Amino acid sequence: MSKVQDITHNGLPSANPPERIPAPIEHAARIYQAYPKAQYILPADDLEVPRLLIQHGDWKTLFGNKVLFAPVTLDANDKVLEVATGPGFWIMDLAESVGPLVPMVAVDIESRLFPVCPPKNITFGIESVTNLPRDWTNSFSFVHQRLLILALQVHEWPTAVGELYRVLRPGGWVQIAETAPWVEAENPKTPCMEKLTAMYCALLRSRNLYPDCAQDIPAMLEAAGFVDIHSESRIQLIGKWAGEIGVTHRVNHVGVFRGIKTPVLDAGGFGIVTSEAEYDDLLDGLDREWDEVPGTEKEIVIVWAQKPSV
Repeated sequence: MSKVQDITHNGLPSANPPERIPAPIEHAARIYQAYPKAQYILPADDLEVPRLLIQHGDWKTLFGNKVLFAPVTLDANDKVLEVATGPGFWIMDLAESVGPLVPMVAVDIESRLFPVCPPKNITFGIESVTNLPRDWTNSFSFVHQRLLILALQVHEWPTAVGELYRVLRPGGWVQIAETAPWVEAENPKTPCMEKLTAMYCALLRSRNLYPDCAQDIPAMLEAAGFVDIHSESRIQLIGKWAGEIGVTHRVNHVGVFRGIKTPVLDAGGFGIVTSEAEYDDLLDGLDREWDEVPGTEKEIVIVWAQKPSV
């Protein structure tokens, strides 16, 4: 069992002792963002970049190589914003498809993953979607955001959507992409997945993150004032049983569970693991389970909506 810190008063147990706080589990930690009060739980290091590239490619394939769903035609008179850009794979893909004359801005709370030599029409910078610059009001024709399920707390989502609305020009469009959450479920055929998803869910609860954000995005957009709201969803089949694409989905999602290892172990393993080796064994087992046991899948949702023209 992991060690715990027992809090006492004057060296004696309290009559109503507070909840015992699990001690962090020693492990080789990766590098994470350090933006004030941010809760994003995936790494910001060199190992994360290839995973994000795989993820971007998977999503493009899943949606027929489309990156732009909103009905917009972009030219030099428009301006594009991407928040939570990471390495910028999405916005650089868009830039390649629409040409170099469209000015673009890409922001994130961590600059460590920014590309070294981005296209000249894309400006990268550090900003949070919960507090975008005031002088960006009514500035952009199109705004893109994806995969903040592991970043924004429940109360921050309406704020973020409100900020996207504010910085869009009247008549502009927003596009938000998210994934459905992993759900805790008992399955004797996939015990490693059961334990890892239990830790994933416990970690999100401990950080007050929003696992159901994907299904609630249309309502949040409507509440912010957006109209003409549309969505598309696709299902990722995960594992060798689903063919080559299933293998790439498996590599990506195992990489996500690998990426949350540090925050899980820093939280004491949530009573499920007691060492880094035990966590790593579960990751190895997850690889095998997803390849050998058919049925694991993940829903991806893309939603787009318009800011009214007047």
